[in-house]
Amino acid sequence: MKKLLLLSVAFVFYSQVFGQRTVEMRNLWAQPRVHVLFQGYTISYTIKDINKAIGIMAQMGDSTYGVTSKLDTGKDYYIELFPGFSTEYHSPLQPLIQLGVGAFLLTAGHAVVENPKHKIRNEILEYIDVEPNEDNNVLVTFYDTKNNRTIFFGRMKDFMYNKDLGID
Repeated sequence: MKKLLLLSVAFVFYSQVFGQRTVEMRNLWAQPRVHVLFQGYTISYTIKDINKAIGIMAQMGDSTYGVTSKLDTGKDYYIELFPGFSTEYHSPLQPLIQLGVGAFLLTAGHAVVENPKHKIRNEILEYIDVEPNEDNNVLVTFYDTKNNRTIFFGRMKDFMYNKDLGID
C-alpha cells in the first residue's frame, strides 16, 4: 500500500512538472512576416503578434526585449535557429524568438508551421519541462504530430504560459 501511495504521489509531481498537449494552430489575420527555419520546418509569425507578446512581457516586468520589436511591417525577415542555446546567434531576432516570444506564440497557436515538404500543420505537440537551474523559465519543445520530429525548441517565462494575446 505504501508503494502504491508513493507511486501516485510521484506521478502527481511528475505531471505538474512536465506537461504535454496538442496545440491547434489558429488562422492568422495578418500576413506572417517573420519566418524561422528550424531543422527543415518553417515557422512564420506576424509582427503584430510578436509585438503583442513583447508588450505582455514588458507589462509583467520583463523588459529584456523592450516594449516592441521595431520591425518594419512591410518587410519579410528570415532567421535560422539551431537546436541548442549558445553562441549561434548572428541576429538580434534569433534570441528574441528562441528565448523570448517564439515558444509563447506557438503555445497560443499563433503561427503558421510548414513541414519540409511545405505542407501546413494544423496541430502540433507541445512538451513543457521546468528548468531547475533557471528562475522563471520553462523549456518548451514542439513536435510534428505526424512523425514526432522536432519543430521548435525554445524557452519562455513561466508567467507567459496560458496567457491570452487578446488578438483573436
